[in-house]
Amino acid sequence: MSVYKHTRSSGQRLTYEIEYSDDEYFIERDGIMKKTVADGILIGIPPGEAKADWMLRTAIKDIELLIGMDE
Repeated sequence: MSVYKHTRSSGQRLTYEIEYSDDEYFIERDGIMKKTVADGILIGIPPGEAKADWMLRTAIKDIELLIGMDE
């Protein structure tokens, strides 16, 4: 599983840690889990397309738009 740190570009500009791989990602901040997606199909990504780079982009979008989590 790869790890990426992303700082939100608006709001409080907090930094989140994203752990991601094919078909899943986990977002946490300050050691607290903010969002988990353990199966890409659950968020509408077709099987076989939920590659790691897509999951990372989706996680970054979730952070930027605060989709399914609080700041």
